[in-house]
Amino acid sequence: MENNFPSVLLPLPRDYKLKSTSNRTLLLTAVLGIVGTLSACGGGGGADTPVTTASSTSSSAAPSAGTPVATNPAPAPTPTPAVSDPVASTPTPTPTPTPTPTPTPAPAATALPAESFSAATQYSSNYCQDGVYPSQWDWNPSTVVTQDAPATSGTPKIVQMRDGVAIATFTAFGGDAARSKPNSDSGTDTSVGPFRRSPYTQYKSGDVFLVYPAVYSGANMQIYIGPNIVNDEDYRAGKYSIPSNITIRGVTVDGKRPVIVNPPSGASNATYSQGLVYIDGQYDANGKIAQRASNITIENLDIVDAPSGGYIGKAAVYINGASDVTLRKVRIAGFKQHSANGIFSTGNTAGTLTLENVELDSNGGASGPEHNAYINGSNSDPTFTFKVSGSWSHDSYYGHLLKSRAQRTIVEGSYLTGSRAEAGQQTETYLLDVPDGGELTVRNTIFVKNYSGNNSNGASVTFGVESASTTRTWGMTLEHNTFVAMSRYYDDAKHKLFPMFISGNALGDKKIDSNLYVGYCNGDIKRDAPGTNAVTATFNDIDQSYRPRMPSLTGDSGIVGTTAYWHLSRSATRRTNAVGARD
Repeated sequence: MENNFPSVLLPLPRDYKLKSTSNRTLLLTAVLGIVGTLSACGGGGGADTPVTTASSTSSSAAPSAGTPVATNPAPAPTPTPAVSDPVASTPTPTPTPTPTPTPTPAPAATALPAESFSAATQYSSNYCQDGVYPSQWDWNPSTVVTQDAPATSGTPKIVQMRDGVAIATFTAFGGDAARSKPNSDSGTDTSVGPFRRSPYTQYKSGDVFLVYPAVYSGANMQIYIGPNIVNDEDYRAGKYSIPSNITIRGVTVDGKRPVIVNPPSGASNATYSQGLVYIDGQYDANGKIAQRASNITIENLDIVDAPSGGYIGKAAVYINGASDVTLRKVRIAGFKQHSANGIFSTGNTAGTLTLENVELDSNGGASGPEHNAYINGSNSDPTFTFKVSGSWSHDSYYGHLLKSRAQRTIVEGSYLTGSRAEAGQQTETYLLDVPDGGELTVRNTIFVKNYSGNNSNGASVTFGVESASTTRTWGMTLEHNTFVAMSRYYDDAKHKLFPMFISGNALGDKKIDSNLYVGYCNGDIKRDAPGTNAVTATFNDIDQSYRPRMPSLTGDSGIVGTTAYWHLSRSATRRTNAVGARD
């Protein structure tokens, strides 16, 4: 549910405070067979709405008190090495002999993999009465894998690859520069960047564009991927070529990757003044989508706003007539300065829109409101899917961290964290808003909600709170997630935080199972820790990566091997069936 919000100031940055103490063990209490009852939206003071959940068949046994916590560090996944120059030839490495493994005894059925945790803490465990919560912390610094940094210098260089061979080198993406020459789809005209909104097409299906580290800022440094014309004959015939199987890939050199920066002139004419990246299709005489750009991939670059940046109509990345779009290892940040979404997709989108290892930071605003990501439902694809994997969305302004009206929404192995507002301010509203319902799957994901200010909302996840169309397929699974409240209240009226708002009108089966809950104070277990196999814990029971120090292995064994989160904006493989989210 969306409100019209008044103007407020910028959110307070998160701070970190950690008090050390000796290691301790704990007993996590397993709560079984609970049916959630959830609060209405708006100010949080509406009538409760019951939630029906499917029963779980997994074990409910919790660990015994006094069981030692494993302290040996688990081997960290090996980061992908940075590419220095994909165009240059690479020598064949000398094979390394494989050592003969030393046999080890098979572990007991209940044995856990060795793990290490951040230092133990001595926070108040009586926060529901004394209101003393820990300051919102940063992720466990010993486990963080940093992103490639955005370039601060360098010469713009975009290499067009076809079948593994470089065929052209450009110095700009496209934007508002003069037209290219006809018959330039094989790299014959490099005087103009390849991504323009007018003749002529400069690529073919399957081309890969390697973008080298530099600051790409200006009207000619923006990307339009949409219908274009190959030559004069096609121009006279009104025949357009529609982009398909196009990849734009940032290259990392010495830990730096390319960055697209909003220039003082703002979004260009080539992107309809809507964003710095615009993906489009072809329309018929009635304005209905006739053919979509398809299989478009953008990866390994930053797209950021700047204090000196100009007007952005809608979003940093605007997806209109497109099918099967993937953003991978992309960071989109700062567009709250121009009250713009980080990502926006229209009803002309189809297939699957995938965010993989994406960071969305400080986007949104009061005009709408706007969000870190706003994904509309498809007007023609009944199975249109919005999939978020191994991603981090945080510090949105006014709007939600993720808002999806897609027919199917999948969030896995991700981290959604709000921030604390100062008095009189507002930060985000919901963390994950799925207002039109449909099919929702959320697993292995961490939700952290704080005091978000007046006119905000207190739920981390919503489902079907605006509509319940019978033309959609419905179903909801929320499993193996961690929900953390860093404050008792989310506004000055002292409305309490709650993990979920599932509309009583939402259709289909609903499964809420094996989730971990920390910090909730409603006094109603059906609201504070809904679902089967629920576990409640205190802040001393989890470490800075939001993992229980002593896991309760009560979840579905099928969760092992699925995608988990690895900070920052990476993916790991789930190793245990412990309750809650876990790498």
